[in-house]
Amino acid sequence: MTGLKSKPMASLLDTMKKPKAFVGNESTWNLNLDQIESDTGRVIEKRFVSPTELGPSTHHFETGTVLYSKLRPYLNKVVVADESGFATTELVPLRCDTRIAFPEYLAHYLRSNDFVRFATNVVAGAKMPRMIMSEFWRHDVPLPPLPEQRRIAAILDQADVLRAKRREALAQLDSLTQSIFIEMFGDPATNPKGWKECSVGDVADCIVPGRDKPKSFTGATPWVTTDDLSHLAFTNGSPKEMGLAAVEIEEVRARVIPAGSVIISCVGNLGITTIAGCEMVINQQLHSFQCHAPINNVYLMHALALQKAFMYSRASSTTLPYMNKTVCNSIPVLLPPIEEQKAFAELFLVISELKTKHQESITQLNALFAALQYRAFRGEL
Repeated sequence: MTGLKSKPMASLLDTMKKPKAFVGNESTWNLNLDQIESDTGRVIEKRFVSPTELGPSTHHFETGTVLYSKLRPYLNKVVVADESGFATTELVPLRCDTRIAFPEYLAHYLRSNDFVRFATNVVAGAKMPRMIMSEFWRHDVPLPPLPEQRRIAAILDQADVLRAKRREALAQLDSLTQSIFIEMFGDPATNPKGWKECSVGDVADCIVPGRDKPKSFTGATPWVTTDDLSHLAFTNGSPKEMGLAAVEIEEVRARVIPAGSVIISCVGNLGITTIAGCEMVINQQLHSFQCHAPINNVYLMHALALQKAFMYSRASSTTLPYMNKTVCNSIPVLLPPIEEQKAFAELFLVISELKTKHQESITQLNALFAALQYRAFRGEL
């Protein structure tokens, strides 16, 4: 690294401490990849298990161990353990020696854009790409003096706290809309306010996409899949920027979904709901509803999202749960007065504007954080 001394990863680790077997009968933290948030190192959920539940593909780690995911390194999953436990062997345990001030410094470096780019380029395997560990151990880690390491880690920690606060505020706004819905209309599963009930097919038309997938994507009409959906929000296209031209739409006899349609996932993870922010074409794992009186699309989006139990109870299941058009149209919906539905929709739009501002702030903080990382590990901070 420019302006800094560096040492190979393998030379900076305490190799004297060997993984140990579980001793005792108390439960222990069992860390898997699905519990780790990408980019941040936040543990989404801690799971504690008994000794008999620990699988054979686990290893022990101690407090302060840096755990690095060698599987799909582009997902950037790095954790500093705040207590001891056992982790999947896909997480490489890194116990720093005295040349690294504390583990947070190494964790910040492993999450840096430069290291992620390096890691993404030294993988083996197509479906399950893994870091080539010989390259990992040879990789040079920048090593400023210990006081400088502490200063860098402290600056990055403080910047990370700002990002975390913004993400938490965004999550609270998501919860707020759902809480307002329940307060205004009650739980659709129990209907405590005694609203009239119907099936969604009674108050909305349903467009089911064709089975043929386009062979090319050269146009401006977004091609949207389940992964592209913004749950309980507006979806304005594909982040992958995949779009169809008129001739491509015609070739597969696709139907264009009107802006304002309510879209629902009907395969796998059922009940992801969104509103089309523009005209688009959806794939066969999605269905869409076009509302007519007396139902509002924002109200319907939230009402459908609260009917997951019904969806799974009626879905067919082979490899994945699946709802056909008949099941989708049969999802129960409560019908409070349209004026109350519209009042909820107005509150939702106000909250959506706040969410947009928070998201813009998060984007700016992420850019600032990346810039700090870039300078820190080049000796320029």
